[in-house]
Amino acid sequence: MTEKMKTVCVGRFLVDVPAQAEVTLSREMMDGFEIVTAEESEAEFQDRVMKREAEIIARGPGTVADGKGGMVYARDLRVPGMVGRALVYGRDSTYGFEKGQRVDAEWVSVEVYARRDGLSVSLIMKYADEDKVNAAEALLARLQPRGENEIPAVPGFCIWRAVFAEPLPPHETEHIAMHIGMPDHPDLGMAFASLPGGGSDGGLLARVADNDASAGADEMLRVTKLRDGRRSINGVNGEEVLERVREFNFTTTFGFMWEAQGVKDDPLQPFLSFELQAGISPHPGAKPLDSSLHEDAVLALWDTISSSIRMRPNGPPPPGAAAPEPPSPRLGAIANAGDVCPQSGWWQCNEGGQGIDVHGGRVQYIRKGERMPQALLLPRQTLWQKVRRIQPSEESPRLTAWTLVDKRQRPRTTVTVTVALAQAGMPAAAPGPGAPTPVALGACSRTGEACPASGWWRCEETHALDGTRWFARGSLLPVATFQVPPKVFGRTAGPEVIQRRSMWHLVRQVEAATLAQAVPATVLPERRQTLDEPPTLA
Repeated sequence: MTEKMKTVCVGRFLVDVPAQAEVTLSREMMDGFEIVTAEESEAEFQDRVMKREAEIIARGPGTVADGKGGMVYARDLRVPGMVGRALVYGRDSTYGFEKGQRVDAEWVSVEVYARRDGLSVSLIMKYADEDKVNAAEALLARLQPRGENEIPAVPGFCIWRAVFAEPLPPHETEHIAMHIGMPDHPDLGMAFASLPGGGSDGGLLARVADNDASAGADEMLRVTKLRDGRRSINGVNGEEVLERVREFNFTTTFGFMWEAQGVKDDPLQPFLSFELQAGISPHPGAKPLDSSLHEDAVLALWDTISSSIRMRPNGPPPPGAAAPEPPSPRLGAIANAGDVCPQSGWWQCNEGGQGIDVHGGRVQYIRKGERMPQALLLPRQTLWQKVRRIQPSEESPRLTAWTLVDKRQRPRTTVTVTVALAQAGMPAAAPGPGAPTPVALGACSRTGEACPASGWWRCEETHALDGTRWFARGSLLPVATFQVPPKVFGRTAGPEVIQRRSMWHLVRQVEAATLAQAVPATVLPERRQTLDEPPTLA
């Protein structure tokens, strides 16, 4: 059983178990939140969250007076790279007395649902303050999905299929338990638990001594101590008791236990418990069975697994050590509009369909480092709009979610733009005299605002034809121009271009005198730009 082992990451510890062992994690909690993880499709996740929200809303208003415990508020998750919802409901209150003074208490229930890289995670707290939603989001911001048997390279707290990576926000409590079963030995069960340490209970040896003192002579004759005493495992001081028991039905069972008390309010020194039971009946309430393993085999299995309990590194990396490269997102990874694209490839947005097109297509190529765009929706034209060659456009009120569907790079292509771009507007008053005020690179201004500095400004919209353009200080920044994709017979059913407001980013500050020496005075209406390469600024 111990010839081939596998390593399991549980909480902040590693434990080696037999390769054929069946391992499950439970009681996952952090900072008072119950943690639930699941593998499901995007549609299943969205449907589950929508049904849960509708169920809470159906209870009625979320006031204390009505007693229904309905919705207080619900909002989208505010964690980069994640989609989900935060639900706050069930407002309730009570009061008590402290030193003769009335003390009021009010609480709500908080449920936060998140999804990232194909993994769904829920943080649930039954009695909480409303601002606990922010604490949940702070924890989720440190969540990194991992493979089922993957040992993360970063320090942190392991849960099933994920790890909360350091540095974590301040917190005091962490809970997790691991259950180990052996398919060929159903009477054998093992459990490892990591809980908040520093409890007031006596240690394992003291508790066993008290039980022995109150036990009768007949019971003591049936119990044989195979080993008891203090035992330190890989620097963790603990206590161990190993017993063989002759049951009333004349079967022989084994009960082994090791505990370390830990330190109160210190997640790095938790209470640890490792337990082995042999001779358990698989039927609840049934009588014990004879252990399927001989005493020597049980002892060997116990010593092998217990000796492997060790803490993962939790401190900062040593000086000069290279930071590990973060794993590239898996297919199915999700990023919201406004997030930095984590992986070059083809991304599919959650908008469009049912007669509504997406400018640029529902599946678009986005390069790593670019901002994920907000989808521009193109509703189906009415007959009157087709006659007038008008293409309506709109933006969804919610952030566009993009799903990575293909990591392959697209070939470099050249696009020729022969349409007239919107020109910067004339300000109501000329800018004041004197030297221009320096503006930091990356400064942002919106369409219609006065340009704060002469220079090259890049349009934020990925599919806009504008690219990077020069504007004079004080001029009114223009709208962005988009080309409508051709439809029937290679032409559009409406206008060839549409325009809308945009954000502009300063990439290089250049005054008019410098520009006149760098580029011709006449700007041609046609320009060529190679995708995957930045436009030439001078």
